[in-house]
Amino acid sequence: MDQDILIIHQHRLMLDMLEMGLKKQLPQLNIATQLSIDTAQTTQETKLVLIDIEQLNKVSFRNIGPLVNRHPRARIVVLGSHARPEVLLARGVHTVIDLNHSLDDTVKRVESILAGRGSGLMVCKEFEQSSSSIFDCLSERERLVLRELCCGQKSVNIATKLDISPQTVHSYVSRICTKLNVETRQESVFLGMRHFEALQAM
Repeated sequence: MDQDILIIHQHRLMLDMLEMGLKKQLPQLNIATQLSIDTAQTTQETKLVLIDIEQLNKVSFRNIGPLVNRHPRARIVVLGSHARPEVLLARGVHTVIDLNHSLDDTVKRVESILAGRGSGLMVCKEFEQSSSSIFDCLSERERLVLRELCCGQKSVNIATKLDISPQTVHSYVSRICTKLNVETRQESVFLGMRHFEALQAM
Protein backbone atom coordinates (compact mmCIF):
# COMPACT_ATOMS: atom_id res chain seq x y z
CA MET A 1 0.00 0.00 0.00
CA ASP A 2 1.24 3.48 -0.85
CA GLN A 3 2.23 5.74 2.02
CA ASP A 4 2.04 9.53 2.03
CA ILE A 5 4.49 10.15 4.88
CA LEU A 6 7.28 8.00 6.29
CA ILE A 7 8.65 9.05 9.69
CA ILE A 8 12.07 7.68 10.70
CA HIS A 9 13.08 8.49 14.28
CA GLN A 10 15.14 6.50 16.77
CA HIS A 11 13.08 7.53 19.83
CA ARG A 12 9.72 5.73 20.04
CA LEU A 13 8.12 8.50 22.13
CA MET A 14 9.09 11.19 19.62
CA LEU A 15 8.01 8.95 16.76
CA ASP A 16 4.59 8.43 18.33
CA MET A 17 4.12 12.16 19.02
CA LEU A 18 4.99 13.11 15.45
CA GLU A 19 2.65 10.45 14.10
CA MET A 20 -0.18 11.52 16.42
CA GLY A 21 0.29 15.21 15.60
CA LEU A 22 0.29 14.58 11.85
CA LYS A 23 -2.72 12.24 11.99
CA LYS A 24 -4.67 14.81 13.98
CA GLN A 25 -3.91 17.57 11.47
CA LEU A 26 -3.92 15.42 8.31
CA PRO A 27 -6.26 12.48 8.99
CA GLN A 28 -6.68 11.70 5.29
CA LEU A 29 -3.01 10.73 4.87
CA ASN A 30 -1.44 7.31 5.26
CA ILE A 31 1.50 7.58 7.69
CA ALA A 32 4.15 4.89 8.25
CA THR A 33 6.81 4.89 10.99
CA GLN A 34 10.08 3.12 11.70
CA LEU A 35 12.85 3.44 14.26
CA SER A 36 15.83 3.13 11.92
CA ILE A 37 16.83 4.17 8.43
CA ASP A 38 18.35 0.69 8.01
CA THR A 39 14.88 -0.91 8.04
CA ALA A 40 13.49 1.47 5.39
CA GLN A 41 11.55 -0.35 2.73
CA THR A 42 11.34 0.69 -0.91
CA THR A 43 8.12 2.58 -1.51
CA GLN A 44 8.04 4.51 -4.77
CA GLU A 45 4.93 6.51 -3.94
CA THR A 46 6.00 8.05 -0.63
CA LYS A 47 5.35 11.79 -0.81
CA LEU A 48 7.46 12.86 2.17
CA VAL A 49 10.13 11.29 4.37
CA LEU A 50 10.54 12.94 7.78
CA ILE A 51 13.83 11.78 9.30
CA ASP A 52 15.73 12.50 12.53
CA ILE A 53 19.16 14.01 11.80
CA GLU A 54 20.78 11.47 14.14
CA GLN A 55 19.92 8.78 11.59
CA LEU A 56 22.13 10.64 9.11
CA ASN A 57 24.95 11.83 11.38
CA LYS A 58 26.07 8.28 12.00
CA VAL A 59 27.50 8.05 8.50
CA SER A 60 28.31 11.71 7.83
CA PHE A 61 25.23 12.08 5.63
CA ARG A 62 26.46 9.43 3.17
CA ASN A 63 23.13 7.62 3.44
CA ILE A 64 21.13 10.57 2.10
CA GLY A 65 21.85 9.46 -1.48
CA PRO A 66 20.49 5.92 -1.01
CA LEU A 67 17.48 7.34 0.87
CA VAL A 68 16.71 9.73 -2.00
CA ASN A 69 17.13 6.88 -4.50
CA ARG A 70 14.83 4.64 -2.45
CA HIS A 71 12.12 7.33 -2.42
CA PRO A 72 12.71 9.19 -5.72
CA ARG A 73 9.41 11.09 -5.66
CA ALA A 74 9.53 11.98 -1.98
CA ARG A 75 10.57 15.23 -0.38
CA ILE A 76 13.17 14.53 2.33
CA VAL A 77 12.66 16.62 5.49
CA VAL A 78 15.36 16.44 8.19
CA LEU A 79 14.50 17.17 11.83
CA GLY A 80 17.46 18.43 13.83
CA SER A 81 20.19 21.00 14.23
CA HIS A 82 23.43 21.14 12.30
CA ALA A 83 26.17 23.78 12.07
CA ARG A 84 25.91 23.81 8.27
CA PRO A 85 22.38 22.77 7.26
CA GLU A 86 23.01 23.99 3.72
CA VAL A 87 25.16 20.85 3.26
CA LEU A 88 22.02 18.78 3.71
CA LEU A 89 20.14 20.89 1.17
CA ALA A 90 22.99 20.46 -1.31
CA ARG A 91 22.71 16.68 -0.95
CA GLY A 92 19.07 16.54 -1.95
CA VAL A 93 17.23 17.33 1.30
CA HIS A 94 14.11 19.43 0.70
CA THR A 95 13.83 21.10 4.13
CA VAL A 96 15.73 21.20 7.43
CA ILE A 97 13.62 21.92 10.52
CA ASP A 98 15.75 22.75 13.55
CA LEU A 99 15.20 21.52 17.11
CA ASN A 100 13.59 24.64 18.51
CA HIS A 101 10.15 24.51 16.94
CA SER A 102 7.04 23.28 18.66
CA LEU A 103 5.23 20.14 17.58
CA ASP A 104 2.41 22.27 16.14
CA ASP A 105 4.86 24.39 14.11
CA THR A 106 6.55 21.28 12.76
CA VAL A 107 3.21 19.72 11.76
CA LYS A 108 2.13 22.97 10.05
CA ARG A 109 5.40 23.09 8.12
CA VAL A 110 4.97 19.49 6.97
CA GLU A 111 1.42 20.32 5.88
CA SER A 112 2.66 23.26 3.80
CA ILE A 113 5.41 21.14 2.21
CA LEU A 114 2.83 18.54 1.17
CA ALA A 115 0.78 21.37 -0.33
CA GLY A 116 3.81 22.41 -2.42
CA ARG A 117 4.84 25.39 -0.31
CA GLY A 118 7.97 25.96 1.72
CA SER A 119 11.46 24.53 1.44
CA GLY A 120 14.95 25.26 2.69
CA LEU A 121 15.69 26.04 6.33
CA MET A 122 13.22 26.39 9.17
CA VAL A 123 15.45 27.87 11.84
CA CYS A 124 14.04 29.55 14.92
CA LYS A 125 16.28 32.57 15.61
CA GLU A 126 14.74 33.40 18.97
CA PHE A 127 16.05 30.09 20.34
CA GLU A 128 19.73 30.65 19.61
CA GLN A 129 20.47 30.25 23.31
CA SER A 130 22.06 27.00 24.46
CA SER A 131 19.84 23.98 24.99
CA SER A 132 20.42 24.01 28.73
CA SER A 133 19.24 27.61 29.10
CA ILE A 134 15.82 26.63 27.72
CA PHE A 135 15.22 24.74 30.98
CA ASP A 136 16.81 27.30 33.33
CA CYS A 137 13.35 28.61 34.15
CA LEU A 138 12.32 25.24 35.62
CA SER A 139 12.88 24.25 39.23
CA GLU A 140 14.90 21.13 39.99
CA ARG A 141 11.69 19.22 40.76
CA GLU A 142 10.04 20.38 37.52
CA ARG A 143 13.07 19.26 35.51
CA LEU A 144 12.89 15.88 37.25
CA VAL A 145 9.20 15.51 36.31
CA LEU A 146 9.94 16.54 32.71
CA ARG A 147 12.78 14.00 32.47
CA GLU A 148 10.42 11.26 33.68
CA LEU A 149 7.79 12.31 31.13
CA CYS A 150 10.42 12.20 28.38
CA CYS A 151 11.26 8.64 29.44
CA GLY A 152 7.64 7.66 28.83
CA GLN A 153 6.51 7.55 32.46
CA LYS A 154 2.84 8.18 33.27
CA SER A 155 1.71 10.61 35.98
CA VAL A 156 0.76 7.81 38.39
CA ASN A 157 4.21 6.21 38.02
CA ILE A 158 5.97 9.54 38.53
CA ALA A 159 3.82 10.18 41.62
CA THR A 160 4.79 6.82 43.11
CA LYS A 161 8.48 7.33 42.33
CA LEU A 162 8.58 10.83 43.85
CA ASP A 163 6.22 9.94 46.71
CA ILE A 164 3.71 12.65 45.78
CA SER A 165 0.09 12.57 44.60
CA PRO A 166 -0.85 12.34 40.90
CA GLN A 167 -2.56 15.73 41.31
CA THR A 168 0.77 17.24 42.38
CA VAL A 169 2.36 15.79 39.24
CA HIS A 170 -0.38 17.45 37.16
CA SER A 171 0.38 20.75 38.92
CA TYR A 172 4.07 20.38 38.05
CA VAL A 173 3.19 19.63 34.42
CA SER A 174 0.97 22.70 34.27
CA ARG A 175 3.79 24.91 35.62
CA ILE A 176 6.28 23.32 33.19
CA CYS A 177 4.00 24.16 30.25
CA THR A 178 3.58 27.76 31.45
CA LYS A 179 7.31 28.30 31.97
CA LEU A 180 8.29 26.71 28.64
CA ASN A 181 5.57 28.71 26.87
CA VAL A 182 3.86 25.65 25.41
CA GLU A 183 0.19 24.79 25.54
CA THR A 184 0.16 21.05 26.15
CA ARG A 185 1.96 18.32 28.06
CA GLN A 186 2.72 16.71 24.70
CA GLU A 187 4.58 19.81 23.50
CA SER A 188 6.61 20.06 26.71
CA VAL A 189 7.71 16.44 26.22
CA PHE A 190 8.46 17.17 22.55
CA LEU A 191 10.75 20.05 23.61
CA GLY A 192 12.31 17.97 26.37
CA MET A 193 13.03 15.08 24.01
CA ARG A 194 14.70 17.37 21.48
CA HIS A 195 17.08 18.68 24.16
CA PHE A 196 17.16 15.61 26.39
CA GLU A 197 20.94 15.49 26.82
CA ALA A 198 20.95 19.04 28.17
CA LEU A 199 17.93 18.33 30.37
CA GLN A 200 19.56 15.18 31.74
CA ALA A 201 22.80 17.02 32.53
CA MET A 202 21.10 19.69 34.65
